[in-house]
Amino acid sequence: MKPLSLFTVLLAASGINATVTNLPTKDVKCSGVSRAFKPSDIENAGNAAIKHKDSPIGDRKYPHIYHFDRSDCPGDLYGFPLSWTIAYTGGDPGLVRGIFTFKKVGNTWEARYCGTYAHKTKPGDNNFYICN
Repeated sequence: MKPLSLFTVLLAASGINATVTNLPTKDVKCSGVSRAFKPSDIENAGNAAIKHKDSPIGDRKYPHIYHFDRSDCPGDLYGFPLSWTIAYTGGDPGLVRGIFTFKKVGNTWEARYCGTYAHKTKPGDNNFYICN
């Protein structure tokens, strides 16, 4: 049995039942970014995106819809800033976004991970590349 992340425990304590699915099995690296993102970083972002889906945070209001063509992830795609160890809570969102779809399964919200994308130059440039 996998240990629960602190963020998952906090979500449960807040009354939100949430899970993040389709997580990568290895670290995700974006060229030009100093270090890779661990699956746990992506899971933290997915849980935070669920928590803020009805009350977006930051100047750019995350999570918000991204218009990527992902036939493997049908439905609206929502981006949420990726950070290391602790999920984004506002302020500078950096260049990298975890992309998720949301759906309710029973009484649990599910964020399905659909990839990691990064801005090429600066937040808001709408010029993205996919990370590996």
